[in-house]
Amino acid sequence: VPPIFSLADATIALVTEGGLVPRANPDRIEAARATKYGKYSVEELEKTGAEGFQSIHRGFDTTFINEDPDRLLPMDALRELQKEGIIGKIHTEFFVTTGVATTMENARKIGAAIAQELVSARVSAAIVTGT
Repeated sequence: VPPIFSLADATIALVTEGGLVPRANPDRIEAARATKYGKYSVEELEKTGAEGFQSIHRGFDTTFINEDPDRLLPMDALRELQKEGIIGKIHTEFFVTTGVATTMENARKIGAAIAQELVSARVSAAIVTGT
């Protein structure tokens, strides 16, 4: 992937191991010892916010994230940067898994799969948030 010379032309994605999933966890992302990841629309996250999403992570107190998902995935800040012309685009989906007690083997597989999706989508950079 080439270096970013202009953030104003870049597409930025969000990735987290904080376990933020749609309520009812439709993809059954594990709360610990993850073997897979999910990807969800950033538009849906913005529309439903705390009502539609929750953190299923079992390695920390998720109360504050469940009250405001922007505390884990800074969509509010990215949208502001986009409006100001500082960044070009926000990737249409965010990627999520949980990191607590995940084996190194599974973490590598999950990371490689997410990276491949980002490269295929021509994402310029990713902001990876952790807990």
